[in-house]
Amino acid sequence: MDSLFETLEFDQVKSRLAGHCISPPGREYAQTISPFSTITPLKLALQQTTELRDVIDYDQHPPVEEIDDLRPLLEKVRVVGSLLPVEELAAVLRFLEVVRNLDKFFKARLERIPQLSKITSELISLPALEKKIRGCIDADTLEVKSSASPELAAIRKSIERTQASARRKMEAKLKSLAAQGFLQENLISVRNGRLVLVVKEEHKRKIKGLVHDRSATGASLFIEPLDVVDDNNRVRELIAEEAKEIERLLIMLTDDVREHRSAIERDIAVFAEIDFIYAKARFSRSLNAFSPQIVDEPLVELAGARHPLLVLRMGEKNVVPMDIQLGEKSHTFIISGPNAGGKTVALKTIGLLTLMALCGLHIPAQPHSRIGLLKRIFANIGDQQSLENDLSTFSSHLKGLKEIAEQSDASSLVLVDEIGSGTDPEEGMALAVALLEALTQRRTLSVVTTHQSPLKAFAYRTRGAENASLEFDVSTLQPTYRFRTGIPGSSYAFEIAQRMGLAEDLIRRARELVGAQKDALEGLILELEEKVQQHKKLAAEANIKETEYRGLLKLYTEKYKKLRAETDAIRRDAVQEAERLLRESNAAVEQAVRQIRESHAEKEIVKQSRALVEAQKSKVAKLKRQTREKTPPKQNEPLQVGDYVRWMETGATGQVLSEPDKKGRVMVQFDSGMKMLALAASLEKIKKKNSKSDGIVRYNVGRSKSYSREVDLRGMMSEQALEKLDHFLDEAVLAGFHEVSIIHGKGTGKLRKAVGQYLKRHPQVQDFRLGYWNEGDSGVTVVELVGHEKERKTVDE
Repeated sequence: MDSLFETLEFDQVKSRLAGHCISPPGREYAQTISPFSTITPLKLALQQTTELRDVIDYDQHPPVEEIDDLRPLLEKVRVVGSLLPVEELAAVLRFLEVVRNLDKFFKARLERIPQLSKITSELISLPALEKKIRGCIDADTLEVKSSASPELAAIRKSIERTQASARRKMEAKLKSLAAQGFLQENLISVRNGRLVLVVKEEHKRKIKGLVHDRSATGASLFIEPLDVVDDNNRVRELIAEEAKEIERLLIMLTDDVREHRSAIERDIAVFAEIDFIYAKARFSRSLNAFSPQIVDEPLVELAGARHPLLVLRMGEKNVVPMDIQLGEKSHTFIISGPNAGGKTVALKTIGLLTLMALCGLHIPAQPHSRIGLLKRIFANIGDQQSLENDLSTFSSHLKGLKEIAEQSDASSLVLVDEIGSGTDPEEGMALAVALLEALTQRRTLSVVTTHQSPLKAFAYRTRGAENASLEFDVSTLQPTYRFRTGIPGSSYAFEIAQRMGLAEDLIRRARELVGAQKDALEGLILELEEKVQQHKKLAAEANIKETEYRGLLKLYTEKYKKLRAETDAIRRDAVQEAERLLRESNAAVEQAVRQIRESHAEKEIVKQSRALVEAQKSKVAKLKRQTREKTPPKQNEPLQVGDYVRWMETGATGQVLSEPDKKGRVMVQFDSGMKMLALAASLEKIKKKNSKSDGIVRYNVGRSKSYSREVDLRGMMSEQALEKLDHFLDEAVLAGFHEVSIIHGKGTGKLRKAVGQYLKRHPQVQDFRLGYWNEGDSGVTVVELVGHEKERKTVDE
């Protein structure tokens, strides 16, 4: 397993993951991870990481703080009567505070962490022990408090009174002897814990007292006057009593820790697991990774997959993603193409992401990627020459192929770089074809790289096998690192040699030597490559035209709606005018009817007049119905994970990441990079966007103002300092800084503690630590801000 981890660079992933852990037990946990053997605990591990990732993305970071390793300390307290020093009891106190804060944090979010709560619910808060230690120990000064016991308080008051009496006497003696010129220095010194005066050697017999020391030159003596001997003796006695009382208190606290040792050990184990999951969530965030879908069948389907170490080194935008579907239709992929084209990186990406997923880690790939529960992964990549075992490159390569042939099955993933190389090409290819035939027949998931044409032909004619390549720009002869299935790659040896300036007659002769058939095959691949790139160019142009068409369609639709609205407004005005005229006409008719009745006109004439009025009313009503706007009912399609949707409230588009919850909400990753919960009813399912336009769009705010990366709070009161710090962090976020420094000085540590408590609650603070020795040590706090990428480093290909 260790050799597999090293081959696929999983040991580097583990090291990066352990670097995100805060505690020694958490780092040990990260170093021991290995693939899960059953599907249920694997899914649970991924879901727990997803839940905590969502908490830190949309809520805040849990109060997981750096702690000392308490395990050696707990071993020591097993012995009855043992004593823990103040600094170790302070470490226990800090751990108890962290456990209590974590317990409170996760209990307030139980609905959001149903799977993670299975772990966090096992935390055991010990408030009584925490209160007792805090009542006796000052964790900042690492001293036993005077309030720890009445006896200690009384002893310390006696020490203060006696020391004050002795100092008064010494000051009077100093003044008297200084006036007589007996003293070498006019100051009170301390020797062996006792107050003394620095007396000139020639005047030593003029002062009654005890000589405690002599200067290096012998010119001065350190004498304790007899007047203060009793007071100094009493101080020494009281100090001994103080030490005895402190020892009693520390033994008592150690007994209390021993009594709760089992609970503390359990909390350490739970904290280590929480620390590890928190590290996985932060590591996932640094990679913009997601949990793949784990299925109970052998397959590897990766969408938008990127090599995690390249993402960390170069940035997500600078790593070309790849898609591969291995298992359902095709079990064997043969990747061909030129050197330095990215074949080995593609091979390692497939193996490393599969291994990460099986270890319960999120992977830098789209969330609809699927990975089956594979039992074994075989990786034969790189120069396998072994000096220790006296094996040549080919012998070592063959040894790996033998292991694959004997031990792989349908639940295995096989990765081989340059299969069959290192020996006679024809014989090597024959061995490679024979092995691939066997692997394909037993439905083993296999991905191999090669330069050899016979393997390309094998993939073409064999059911279950498929060619693949990394795209190569034939116009520039430069790799693009885009992974393609169904198309073999050319080695481009002659074209590259020609570009490098090799003589034309040599190239022409080389073409003759390879034979017409191979040259024709390479020519066909080149022609296919050119046509594929032409097709992509035409597709890109078609996309542009389609965008223009959609823009025009939108413009005409808006104009049509505007004209329709204006027409309807005119009709409504006309109806209102018609109603007004009708009312006036109706009033006139009614008046005419009254006059007819009064003049005894015939009933038939009145009836005809009323009929005319009613006919006019019907026309007006019909016109009103025609102007009413009719809204067709909205038909919502059920949404599934991976669907592309438009949020009807804003028009923003994105991809669904989760099934609807109890409230009918789904998690959506929008094109801007933001993730949020949205009601499914407010989302409209749309077709997947063209890959050319997919991607995250980020906006950088130009720094029109000069911002500082550090702020000096020394000499300020806590309230004034925190107000200045709040303003400073706002400016740092606006400036786009990733890391800033807060200078608070060492002093009593009160301002440092206030700054630390404030940073824990600040929503823009991702992490913070005390400065290293060359950054200001404990007088400086270095802060890592949320949501800002570190500067990219240029990496050699």
